[in-house]
Amino acid sequence: MPPAFPVPSMKARGPSTSSYSYCWEQDFGGTKKTLVTVVRWTHDLSMTKVQIKWNESNPKGTVVAEQKHFPAPKALSPEQLDAAHKQYGQNIATWSEGSVGNTVGDGECWTFVDHALKDLANTYRSYGKEAPMPSHGRSHGACVLSLDASAPGSQSGMFQLADVRRGDILQMKSAHFKIVESVAPARQEWGKWTKRGGEKNVRLANHTAVVKGVKGDVLDVFEQNGEVPHAVCEGRYDLAQMQEGTLQIFRVIGESWCPPLEASWD
Repeated sequence: MPPAFPVPSMKARGPSTSSYSYCWEQDFGGTKKTLVTVVRWTHDLSMTKVQIKWNESNPKGTVVAEQKHFPAPKALSPEQLDAAHKQYGQNIATWSEGSVGNTVGDGECWTFVDHALKDLANTYRSYGKEAPMPSHGRSHGACVLSLDASAPGSQSGMFQLADVRRGDILQMKSAHFKIVESVAPARQEWGKWTKRGGEKNVRLANHTAVVKGVKGDVLDVFEQNGEVPHAVCEGRYDLAQMQEGTLQIFRVIGESWCPPLEASWD
């Protein structure tokens, strides 16, 4: 059996998705084996291919390895990002809205977005049109905005500067939102007045959602496993309430922008 990929030295580079092919051929000198693997580095969608050949009778003495690296896809112009949104954005939002109240796949947030992209890809192909790029790890297209809550300065207005739109994909990591709920008087049964309110803390290790709309520094989203466990619902995230973590927005792009993850040496 081939070794598990990516190997530890590759994993050390950061998050990745991978694929490999394994084949062998018989000749008079013994059994020759070939392993081809391709790794996509999800932080920038660049790829590395590795091909290893050896003879089964003497692996150590015959092994030969080659490596190719393919750079990240080219950055897209504002016009190209606009065209991509017109092609995919509204359809992804509509699909997501239609899933509210249901459980998609295993009920996890990432699965919801993965299914949306794959389902729409099948629909686009059935009409002879280019399908949207699938998710690669936690990258879901062209990144149009990346924020770190710990960065100095105000983050206000960044959604508008990045032109975040309905149908874009939200990805958060180690996010902490502190929500101070308003205090309102409420009469209890025994006739006394009390006060309700307080602080609500929302912590998200990794969370993926579809943007429903943008209102200033507030994102309305469609999400799974958010306020409602393991089901699709609507949610809201206010940038002013974000205390920690990172936030990224991805524009869904046609699949030709990013080469497919195929374990072939050609």
